[in-house]
Amino acid sequence: MVDSGTWRVVVPVKGGGDAKTRLALPPGPRLALATAMALDCVDAALRCAAVGRVLCVSDDEAVRAAAGELGARAVPAGGPGLARAVDAGLAALPTGPTAVLVADLPALRPEDLGAALAEAEHHRGPVLVADADGDGSVLVARRDGPPPHRFGPGSAAAHRAAGARELTAPLPGLRRDVDTLDALRRAAALGVGPRTAAALGRTALSASCTP
Repeated sequence: MVDSGTWRVVVPVKGGGDAKTRLALPPGPRLALATAMALDCVDAALRCAAVGRVLCVSDDEAVRAAAGELGARAVPAGGPGLARAVDAGLAALPTGPTAVLVADLPALRPEDLGAALAEAEHHRGPVLVADADGDGSVLVARRDGPPPHRFGPGSAAAHRAAGARELTAPLPGLRRDVDTLDALRRAAALGVGPRTAAALGRTALSASCTP
């Protein structure tokens, strides 16, 4: 059994002007919202009792600085691509209970993450939490070392093919990733973190995303 507070969580964050391009917003508000979501996600992971360290991986210096102020360790990704960022994060950690968490989960609650990691402790191999639509992945974890990662289109099936066991608990805040305005509204209905709420308040979406 993994001791409480020993999980390490890698959070890759794209950052920069290309972040969250599927959100139909002007570049400035879109970047501000993407950064706010990522920092709320990092903050929720830091507040999870099962997590001992959060590693934010990004080539965006502002994101790394803000994550560091929250208490996360921050390292550069070393180039474009989610897989490269995850590899950089995993390489910066010693072997042990490790999870990779996507950064676009503004409704994430520490207890949702804790419940997923607690279930992961009971499996010898990697585990997967799929997104609300069942096609993508929001978390992969392994109690005895780095999990395989296959993020991208159809990643849930790719992670299952790589040997990950899918967790079935509801975990609504963990499963609700945001790539589109509709997904953002659904996340807002669950209740988003303070930075995301503030960013929404500065956009024309504020009224339509208020529960």
